[in-house]
Amino acid sequence: MIFPSTPYGVFDWLRQALRAASGDIDQLPLALARLDAEGCIRQLNSGWRELTGHRVRPCLGRPLASFLHPADLQAWTQALGQLRLAHTDVLLLRYLTRLGERRWVETRLRRQADGFVVSLGDITGQMQRRQSLQASHRSLSNLLDGLPMMVYRCRNNRHWSMEYVSAGCLELTGYRSEQLLDSHSLTFNDLIHPDDREHVWTEVQAGLNERRAFAFDYRLLCADGGEKKVQEHGRGIYADNGEVLGLEGVVLASACPGQP
Repeated sequence: MIFPSTPYGVFDWLRQALRAASGDIDQLPLALARLDAEGCIRQLNSGWRELTGHRVRPCLGRPLASFLHPADLQAWTQALGQLRLAHTDVLLLRYLTRLGERRWVETRLRRQADGFVVSLGDITGQMQRRQSLQASHRSLSNLLDGLPMMVYRCRNNRHWSMEYVSAGCLELTGYRSEQLLDSHSLTFNDLIHPDDREHVWTEVQAGLNERRAFAFDYRLLCADGGEKKVQEHGRGIYADNGEVLGLEGVVLASACPGQP
C-alpha cells in the first residue's frame, strides 16, 4: 500500500481526505473502515471487498474482529483497549477472506471521538517472502549447527569480533557460541594460542590483500585449559568498492601433526 507523499502522517492524510470526500470513503484509493467505540463496522469502502472478498453491506454492524484469524483476536482486543488511552497503533494481523484464505494485513488504527478509523494494507506477499527466507535461514542454521566444526562470520580486527558463530563452537572450544558474539570479555583472539596470534593475523591479511581464500593451522586454548590444533578455511567479504566488510569461514579440529 503506497500512501501519498505529504508532510503529514498517514492518519492526518486520512483525516483530510475524509473531509475532502465529505465522508465518502469509497472514493479513496485504499481499504478503509470506520468503527464504532466497540469495534463494530459502521462504514467500509470498496477496497474492503478487494481485500476480503466480502460485499460491503452485509458486513456493516459486524465486529471487525469477526474477520480476523482466531490467533490474532487477543492482539486486536488489546490494541482497541490501548487506543482508548493513546491515539494510533499499527498491527500486523491475519484476515480471513470469504473463501477462507488467510491474508496478512498491515492494520493502522486511529482513535476518534466516536470510534476508530482503520486503514488496511495487504502485505501477504511480503510476509510469505519473509517467512520463506526465515525458514531457509532456520534450515541452514540447523545444518551448520549439526556440523562438527565452527562456522563463523567476523570483522577484520585484532579481536576477530564475531557476528555469527555456529553451535559447533561448543564442541570445538568448550565455549558456547553466544559467549563469543561481539564479546569484550572473551574474544576469539583470546582463544588463539599467544604464540600463534601473529601467524593467524599475517595469514588472513595476506589472503585479503590478494583477494583469495586462506587456509592454515594453529592452536586454540579451550575452556577446559587444554590446547587443540585446528585448521581454518576462510575468505573475505568485500563491498563493491573493494572495501573489506568482514570474514567468513570454518574452523575445525586438525588431524595434521606438527606446529604451524
